[in-house]
Amino acid sequence: MECNDVVLFWRIQQVLKVTSNALRQQIINREARRLDKEIKEVLEDYSQDNEMKIKLLTGRRVTLAEELKRVRQIQEKLEEFIQALNKEK
Repeated sequence: MECNDVVLFWRIQQVLKVTSNALRQQIINREARRLDKEIKEVLEDYSQDNEMKIKLLTGRRVTLAEELKRVRQIQEKLEEFIQALNKEK
């Protein structure tokens, strides 16, 4: 095996590396476009489905979030009330 052979194999390896990176990037870009299209379709379907919108807007998590917000408001009012009582003393 001569020095030229080593250089040739090294160059072939570099070409394969660059080619595989380019192919990998193409696949990633294609998948990203496919996922973007699929998400848009799902969101479009949701926007047309009134029952789904109602379900998403009134689900268990939404109810819990609203209750948590009310609890925090009550806590703030209680803290203000306690501070007012302490000032009167």
